[in-house]
Amino acid sequence: MDEQEALARRLERAKKLQEQREKEMIAVAAQMAALQAKALAETGIAVPSYYNPAAVNPMKFAEQEKKRKMLWQGKKEEDKSQSAEIWEKLNFGNKDQNVKFRKLRSIKSEDEAGCSSVDEENYKTLKQQEEVFRNLDAQYEMARSQTHTQRGTRLGFTSSMRGMDTV
Repeated sequence: MDEQEALARRLERAKKLQEQREKEMIAVAAQMAALQAKALAETGIAVPSYYNPAAVNPMKFAEQEKKRKMLWQGKKEEDKSQSAEIWEKLNFGNKDQNVKFRKLRSIKSEDEAGCSSVDEENYKTLKQQEEVFRNLDAQYEMARSQTHTQRGTRLGFTSSMRGMDTV
């Protein structure tokens, strides 16, 4: 009989443990539901049902979804910086070069760039850029002419120094 009593006690303990675990599971599920409801109320983003509610923090999930939406939403046309406006108004002096540059920079408003009114600051900036481009072109031409006309001479020696070798 002792064995039967011991077995009965074990069964009772097992039932109590089972009931206690079920109560804990219900409490945890209620906490998770409360967290999900709070996250839904604060952020408007619900955790999908296929996620394990005990494994996913609903607030972090909502933050991650907000970041994802901000990353993948398109940029607004109204939010143009001053440098973007300058790039659009940049003029290379040749319409073909302007069109090519706008295509490379993926600027879609080519008509506005040529006809838009330019305030004084932007006008000064455009003039400075044109001067820089002219200087760069002149420097490039000078360097190109030097490399083509002085082929065959060694570093540091010019044609005027060749006459000194014979003396």
